[in-house]
Formats: sequence, structure tokens, C-alpha cells
Amino acid sequence: MKLIMVRHGETEANKKGIYGGWSDYKLTEKGKTQAEDIIHFLIKEAKDIGEILCSPSDRTLYIANKLGNKLNKNISIKEELRELNFGLFEGKTNAEIKEQYGSEYSAWINDYVNYKIPKGESVSDLNNRLNKFLSQLKNRSGTYVIVSHGGVIQILITILLGLDIKTMWNFKVPPGGMVEIEYNNGFGILTGLKSV
Repeated sequence: MKLIMVRHGETEANKKGIYGGWSDYKLTEKGKTQAEDIIHFLIKEAKDIGEILCSPSDRTLYIANKLGNKLNKNISIKEELRELNFGLFEGKTNAEIKEQYGSEYSAWINDYVNYKIPKGESVSDLNNRLNKFLSQLKNRSGTYVIVSHGGVIQILITILLGLDIKTMWNFKVPPGGMVEIEYNNGFGILTGLKSV
């Protein structure tokens, strides 16, 4: 199985350093250009793409729907592919979070894997839902495009490569970034990185 994991293009939240998680922010003009570049690149892979799987967020659907239309393929929306739910931190910058929720922010920084953000999730929660998602794919063959979010893709990489969850920070997936992993017989190989 080959997975081509695509992060949405730049959004207003990315540009302003806002935690966007489950909230929807519009793509910037740069983000729309990145989306078009991603689609153009992926069309070259069209002969191999079997299915397009997508987070339900507008910023990911922008790419998935356009790609699906060009390739005449349906989109499968997967709730498990949503970004981390930042709860109280949603819609705020680091500075605003520190000022408004200082103790919660400190607890999160001290144990970001297990600390559940009030009204949101922990990274461990996200890891669990992504493991559930992958369990449905791991034994399939073919090529799948996954259109999702930075944190989601970072954790998918760690799961597929058999790495500790804390190594997620060793992988930078910028807006418009793509990661390709081949996964067979329980073993993942990172075969491609691309940024548009």
C-alpha cells in the first residue's frame, strides 16, 4: 500500500499563528496556489490513486474535492482525520493562551502527549483515533491520498514507521506539504517528501 499524505494549503490561522484545530479558517491566496500546485502534482500520480480520504474540514476539502473532480473519484470523508481539537485554545495564539489559560498551557507543555486540553483532546486521543483509522487500511493494497492536517500527518508518520509518538516533532509538514509512505507487511518506508 502507498499513502500520499497531503497537508492543506496555508490558512489565515497558519499565517497569524492561531491554533485552528477543529475550527475552519479560509485559505490565503498563497494557500489556494499551494492547493493548485498539489493537485497538479497529484494528477501525475492519477494512474495509481485508488481512493481519496479526507478530513471534514473545509481547508482539506478544498483540495480533495478539486482533485476528485479532476480524477473522477469520490471523496471519503473520515472524521478520524480531523486535526487535534484544541478545545479552550482554539482560535488563539500562543501569547493569548498563556495569558488567558496559563495553568492549562503549562500543564499541556509539561505533558503534551497525555494532557487533555479542556473541551478538547490530548495528543494521545488523536493517536488513538488515527490508529483506529489505519487499522482499516493497513492490509489493503493500492495507493491512497489522505488530505489532512499537520499534526495528523506527523502522527500518521510515527505510527506507520513504528516510532515513538514524541518523534512527531522530527517531521515538519508545512502547509502544502506532502509525505509518501509505502507500508507492507507491517513495515513502513518513507519514500517521498515534497513541499509546494
